[in-house]
Amino acid sequence: MSFQKTIDKLENVFLQKPDKLLTIYLNTDRSDPDQQGGEWKIALKNGFNRLEEYLESAPEERERLLAIRPKVEDYILSQERELPRSFIIFASADSGIWETFEVQIPVETNFYWEERPNLDQLKSLHDQYPYTGLVLLQQNQIKILTTAFGDLQTSESMVFDLDTEDWRRNEGPHHADVSMGSGGGKASQQDEYDERLKANQQRWWKSLGSILDKKAADENWEKIILVGDKEEAAVLSENMNKDIHDTIQKNLLNENEHKVIEKLLA
Repeated sequence: MSFQKTIDKLENVFLQKPDKLLTIYLNTDRSDPDQQGGEWKIALKNGFNRLEEYLESAPEERERLLAIRPKVEDYILSQERELPRSFIIFASADSGIWETFEVQIPVETNFYWEERPNLDQLKSLHDQYPYTGLVLLQQNQIKILTTAFGDLQTSESMVFDLDTEDWRRNEGPHHADVSMGSGGGKASQQDEYDERLKANQQRWWKSLGSILDKKAADENWEKIILVGDKEEAAVLSENMNKDIHDTIQKNLLNENEHKVIEKLLA
C-alpha cells in the first residue's frame, strides 16, 4: 500500500471504547549522543508502563493495550541488529490495525492511546521528505534512486546501448570501457564510438524522458530531482511530461548511493 493510501486509511479510523488505537513514535537513532546506551529500550518500556498506569481505571482498555504490547516489542526488538533511526507504529487490538514505518529520520518519542491515530509527526516528516526520484546523469549513463523519508527504496542503473539504440539495465561494463585494441586503432574506434553517441543523443533523451515519466508514475514520485550537467538536465526536462522540481549540478553517478542521498536531501 502506498504512503498516501495508508494515510488516507488511518485518517478515516475512529475507534469505539474499549478498543483504542496505539500510536508510537520511537527514536532509536544510535548516532544521537543521548542514545549511545540503548536508551530507546528504556523509552519503549516506560512508554508502555505509563499508558498501563493511566488505564488502571479502565480495565477493558488496559487489557487491549496489554494484548498489543508483546507484538510491538517483538517487532522492534527483531530489528535491533539493524535499527532504523526511528519507528512509527499504529496498532489496535479488536480492529486489528497494524501499520508500521521504519524511517531514517529522527522523531520525537511519544506514545498515544486514543480513538484516532496521531499523524502529526508522520505528516510533518512526509512534507519534509516526500517520495522522491533522484536521477543521476552522466552522458549516456544514468542511475535512478527512489527515496522515501530520506531513505533509499530502490536503485536502478541504465546505459544507452548503441547496438539496440535503446536504454538497458547496466549490469556489466559500459561499451566505452571494453577493450578496443591498442594504438591508433583504439583511438579510431573511440572516436567512432563518440560520434555514434553524439548522433544518438536526441533519440536517447526522448526515450529516457518516456522511461522516467513511467517510472515516476509507477513509483508514485512526489518530487523529481535531476543531478548532473545542467545542460543535459535541461534537455531531459524538455523531453519529460512530469515536472522537475530541482536540478543540481554535481557528478555523483559513481558515488555510494546512501552518501548521495545524504548530500542531496540533508
